[in-house]
Amino acid sequence: MTQDTTNIPQSLSNPSSLSRAARGQLARISQGRFLGNRKTRVALVILVPILLLTAFAPILPLQGPLETNLRAMMQPPSLEHPFGTDRMGRDILARTLAGVQISLLVGLSVAAIALVAGIFLGTLAGFFGGIVDRTVMSIVDIFLAFPSLLLAIGLVAVMGTGVIPVIFAIALADVPRFIRLQRSLVLSLRSRAFIDAARTVSAPQGWLMRRHIVPNTVAPMLVAASIAAANAILVEASLSFLGLGIMPPTPSLGNIIRDGQTYLEQAWWISTLPGLVILAIAISFHFLSDGVREALDPRSRQ
Repeated sequence: MTQDTTNIPQSLSNPSSLSRAARGQLARISQGRFLGNRKTRVALVILVPILLLTAFAPILPLQGPLETNLRAMMQPPSLEHPFGTDRMGRDILARTLAGVQISLLVGLSVAAIALVAGIFLGTLAGFFGGIVDRTVMSIVDIFLAFPSLLLAIGLVAVMGTGVIPVIFAIALADVPRFIRLQRSLVLSLRSRAFIDAARTVSAPQGWLMRRHIVPNTVAPMLVAASIAAANAILVEASLSFLGLGIMPPTPSLGNIIRDGQTYLEQAWWISTLPGLVILAIAISFHFLSDGVREALDPRSRQ
């Protein structure tokens, strides 16, 4: 027998006050709280130039990331080669910008996959409980028994190298943490008074999750996604450094650093400058996560 929602009071057929507060928190980002945050401004000062250089790399006066020049081997940073060249005369700046493209693709893709899967499975486990909760959390506990980097290495070894396998390997290592976080948020919400009030008038469960539960978990999950993007960039670089991620000749920040480790004494720039770029991107994403958290947290206004 289908549930009739026509008798749901107007106060319940609209988003609850807590749901309105959640959407109001999200709206504050566009109202200046996010961009006005000090950590956000620092992150954008670091990240925007890197993104612009990466976006306009094809039209910059740089040689191609795979183009070799044996007459310009191991040259230090200069106006012609701002990041210097490697043992094959390849421009390190061009290779670094190409590596940044892959790093951002991996980081944002991993964050998106983990966010969507975590919200979906965590909501089901926390809201329904019982056998659904036990089944989901048993699988989660198995994945959480392994360190994330070790798990990513094992998954890459099974799925193979390349951009797509690396994305899914890192995402599978991160999804269990998102599920656990979402489940804890749902458990704290499902016993709230406005959920009990909606249940007393036979509000559909799907409607409850869509209109009341999920909107009130978006803020902390977005913060977690920002941190996951930064961690995914570091994990991808680690896998590529170990020879398990993005394989040459495709440039990745990790394999660029690996190529230069043998020449650290006579050509420090090959590994050091791409390493600084990884550090800058990771720090920027962590600052952005702090900016999102403070913009969405009403207690930060005090």
